[in-house]
Amino acid sequence: MIKFEKLSGFSVKIISFLTAVFVGFASCQSSSQQVISGASSDMTSVYQASPEEKNEQANDQKNNPRNKKTNNTSESTPIKVEKKNTVYFGSISKDVMDEMQIASPAGISRGLNKMRKAEIEYTESEKVLYNITSRLMTLVWSREAPLTDVPELNSVSAQGNNYLALIDSASKGVFEERKGEKDFFMTVLPALVVLSSSTNTDNYAKAEAALNAGLKIKRDSVLCNYLLGVLYKKQKQYEKALEYFDKATESNTVVFEILFEKSDVLIKLGRYDAVTKILDRLIVQYPSDIQILKLYAMASFEVGDYAKAESFASQVLQQNPSDLEFVLFRAKIFVETGEYLKASSLLDVYAKTYPTQHEYLLLRAKLQKEWNKNVSAAVTTIEKAISLYPKDSDIILYAAQLASETGYKISGRTGGQLADIILAKDPENIKGLQYSVQSSYNEANYAQAYSVSKKLMSVQNVPQSAVLMHIKVCLALKYNDEAWRYAAGLYERNPDDVDIIQYYIEVMIAIGRTQSASKLINSMLSANPSAILKSFLYYERSFLTSNESTMLSDLRSSLISNPRNSDALFRMYQIYFKRKDYRKAQYYLKQVVSLNPNDETYLRLNKELDQLVK
Repeated sequence: MIKFEKLSGFSVKIISFLTAVFVGFASCQSSSQQVISGASSDMTSVYQASPEEKNEQANDQKNNPRNKKTNNTSESTPIKVEKKNTVYFGSISKDVMDEMQIASPAGISRGLNKMRKAEIEYTESEKVLYNITSRLMTLVWSREAPLTDVPELNSVSAQGNNYLALIDSASKGVFEERKGEKDFFMTVLPALVVLSSSTNTDNYAKAEAALNAGLKIKRDSVLCNYLLGVLYKKQKQYEKALEYFDKATESNTVVFEILFEKSDVLIKLGRYDAVTKILDRLIVQYPSDIQILKLYAMASFEVGDYAKAESFASQVLQQNPSDLEFVLFRAKIFVETGEYLKASSLLDVYAKTYPTQHEYLLLRAKLQKEWNKNVSAAVTTIEKAISLYPKDSDIILYAAQLASETGYKISGRTGGQLADIILAKDPENIKGLQYSVQSSYNEANYAQAYSVSKKLMSVQNVPQSAVLMHIKVCLALKYNDEAWRYAAGLYERNPDDVDIIQYYIEVMIAIGRTQSASKLINSMLSANPSAILKSFLYYERSFLTSNESTMLSDLRSSLISNPRNSDALFRMYQIYFKRKDYRKAQYYLKQVVSLNPNDETYLRLNKELDQLVK
């Protein structure tokens, strides 16, 4: 106890001494009764300077250059006070953030390589950033390999959770906004909603604003440009979509999603050559990808490469035989190539599930007309299609074609009237103009047909079928020189095209080049042509003689090759009518009427002939 008291007394003396030293030191730095910063308010100095010391201190301060005032502010150096960085990703280097905001597969890879470290060394913001990019790879760039070694998020701050919650909401079709200051990801992530299957168009304006704001932060962001492309594609603004897909395309990189969407837009814009170039790149990297095979099949079909279209379509169906969309598409190819039996069996399969689908009805009508030769059934089918899809332009166009070629009225309208429905909305529609010309020609309104056809001839890359029709119109109006210019031009470019050869021969005969026409016809007959072509050649040769017996012989040969040659049948009727052999004339004319049951000219002639026979 005594030792403790002695020790305690000693300790008290030590503490008292240290306190005195501390107080003395403080008094040198302050004036009388100055409160020590950081001390309690009752700790004050007891030191007071003498008058002499005060004067000496005042002179020292006056003469000290550090205490001299100056009006020259340029010589003063303000102290910079660093504000604490409150941005969530502020501690991550700018190089890493630049790559992550580009957010392409290559950009994400570059950014992660710059940031990569042992998992235990990642900060919370780095872990969150890693997880954001991992989810972007899954949601946006799903054809790329998923990220590996993604650090786990065990406990994350509310701010960190906000980013991940925005992605979750967007994937569910909800555009979610968070209040407060927004960085790139807080701005852009809600716009991932454009990739969802949601049909809520209210999200589109918000997503567009968010993505444009993101581009102000990072103008070369592949993610923002790609999502804007998808957004405009959904709104059917295809030119605008293409612009942003182009901006999203990095040089020397193949990103499936960007190139696929770009190809789809190009198909919708009808730029098939450009589509093929892109698909040639994709098919090398993704040779069995069913989406690429489908796009390639459709692009090939549109450029008329039916063999390639069928090849890709069959590969699609090998992978998925129950893909009814491509069952129908393959039937469409076979209709175009004239393989009607194959087309019919595929249409039968499709009809079990979708018997009233618009394209099915369209193909069925074509099959009935071209294969079954049942125009009445084709008209009934297309009228059903019009009743179900009154605004479908493809159906109306085919109805116009069917009416123009056969003379039938469809849903109470002529081919020209149906074509006018299309031309009212799209005055430059090529097919609409063609069917308008055909309809006017059938009605013997040659002046009207010529007026519309002349407009067609001014179109760049006018279809060959339109040029051939123009030749017919010119011949009807006796514009033989004009007919010859077009026919000779076509023949010079494509001397082996059967359709062109037929028109070329017809024009040569019309303008009196009979010797050349005869030589060409005989040359072609000796080459054993098809039955249809042979029938045409014999029919045309019948015009090259004035001998009626020779004429009839050629016409009979024409009908042996093709009994349904309406032109040859009508010419036989004309010859026998001129001979006043009305019974034989009636025999041939009735066959003409059966092949053209709605042609008013043939019906009138048949009625007149019936009176003569009686």
